[in-house]
Amino acid sequence: MKLKSFALKLLTVSIATVALNQAAEAASLSVLADGLNNPRNTAFGPDGSLYVTTSGKGGDGNDGRCIPSPSAQYIPLCAGPNGSVIKIAKDGTKTDVFSTLTSIALVPSGEQAAGPADFKFDSKGNAYLLTGYAGDPTKRDTVLKSPDLGKLYKVDLGTGSLTALADFAQYEALNNPDGTDLISNPYAFTIKGDNAYVVDGGGNTIYSVGLDGTGIKNVAAFPQKRIQLTVDQFPTLPEGTVDPTGGAPLPPGYTKAVNGLPVSNQSVPTGIALAPDGSLTVSEYSYFPYPEKEARIFSVGDDLSIKTILDGFTQLTGVAYDADGSLYALQHINNSEWKEIQQGGVITGDISGSVIKIAKDGTRTTIWSGNGLEAASGITVGPDGNLYISNRARLAGTGQIIKIDPRSARVPEPSAGAGLFAVAALGATVAMGKRKRQQKPREELLAKVEIL
Repeated sequence: MKLKSFALKLLTVSIATVALNQAAEAASLSVLADGLNNPRNTAFGPDGSLYVTTSGKGGDGNDGRCIPSPSAQYIPLCAGPNGSVIKIAKDGTKTDVFSTLTSIALVPSGEQAAGPADFKFDSKGNAYLLTGYAGDPTKRDTVLKSPDLGKLYKVDLGTGSLTALADFAQYEALNNPDGTDLISNPYAFTIKGDNAYVVDGGGNTIYSVGLDGTGIKNVAAFPQKRIQLTVDQFPTLPEGTVDPTGGAPLPPGYTKAVNGLPVSNQSVPTGIALAPDGSLTVSEYSYFPYPEKEARIFSVGDDLSIKTILDGFTQLTGVAYDADGSLYALQHINNSEWKEIQQGGVITGDISGSVIKIAKDGTRTTIWSGNGLEAASGITVGPDGNLYISNRARLAGTGQIIKIDPRSARVPEPSAGAGLFAVAALGATVAMGKRKRQQKPREELLAKVEIL
C-alpha cells in the first residue's frame, strides 16, 4: 500500500515536471547583444540587418555640461560623446554606424540617458535618426552645448552625414504645446507615407513631420488622466523631510500630493506603431508616482486626433503589431518604478517587465513576464515574426537586445499537471524560507537563456 502510494506520487511529479519543462522549452528568449549603454528602439533595414539606438552613458560633468534632471530628483544630467547606432547583420556581426553621438545621462551612474532614441527606414530605403533630450530645452544649446539633441534627422548611410528635419526641443521652448512644464524628450517615431510621427515623452505630445524637408506640420498634446491617489502609492519620505521640493514653486501642471510630493497628471507617451487600419497606436508610461494599471494605449489619426482604446497597463514603453494584426505592448517594469529601482540606477527590488499580446478581439495574454526581461524599452516585430526588445534599457553597461518567439511563448496558466504537482508536493517536507525581495542574480536570470 505504501509502495503504491509512493509510486503514484512519483508518477504525478514526473508528469507535472515533464509538462512544466515542455512549457518552459516552448518559450525562448535569446540575447543578441550585451553590455550596451541604455539601448532604446530598433528597426530592420532593407538588407535584413537590425539597427539599434543606444542613448549612451553621458559624461562626467568635469566640463560643466550638465543640467538638472526634471524626472530624477534633479540629479545632474551630463553630456558626453558616446551615443551610438549599432548594426547587427543576419549572421550576428555587429558594426557601429555611429559611435560618438551626444549622450546625456545621470551622474555618475550613466542611467536614464537621452541621446540616439530611434532609427527607422522609409519605403524607399532612406534612413532616419531621432535624438532625445530629457530636460529643459532652453538649456540645450547654452549650458549643454549640444544642439544635436531633440531632433529628427535624415541619415546618409554612405557618408554618415545628418540632415536635420525637425527640432522638437526648440519647438517646445517656443510653444509649450501641452501647457505644462518645459521639457522635451523625443522618444520614438514611425513613418507613414511621406511623414514621420514622433512622440515626445517630455512634452507629452505627438508631432507630424514632413520627410521632404517641410518640417513640423502639426502637434497635439495627449489627454491627462486624473485619478485619486492614496498615500501608499507614493514613496516614503526620508525621516525629517517636511517639504521635498525645498519650498520651490511647482512647475505648471504639478500639484502636491497628501505627503508633499509633487504630482503631475501628464501622459508621457513612449512608443508608436502603425496599426493595420492605417491609424497610429501610441503607448503611455504615465506620470509620477507611476500608478499601476493606469497606463493607456491611444489611437491617433492622421490629423493627430487622439482617443483612448485600451487601459489598465503599467508603465508601457513600446507597442508593435505582427502580421496577423495582433498588438504587443511592452511593460517597462511590472510595478511602480519607485518601488523597485532608485533614481541613479540602484536596483532595490524586482525590475521584471512583461510583454502582453492583445488579439484583434481584445483578448489579452501575457506571453512573457520576468525570466530575464527587465526594465525594457522598445519593441519591434521582425520579418521572422519574433519580437526584438531593448532590455535593461535604462542602465549603462548591462543593456541588451533580446529576441522572444511570441508564437510559442506565454505565461503558463494553472493546469491539471501543475495542480497534481502541487498536491504531490504537499507530502514533501522541504522547508521554504521566505525569499528576500531583491533582484535575482544575473546568472540565475540568464541560466536558461541562449546566448547568440
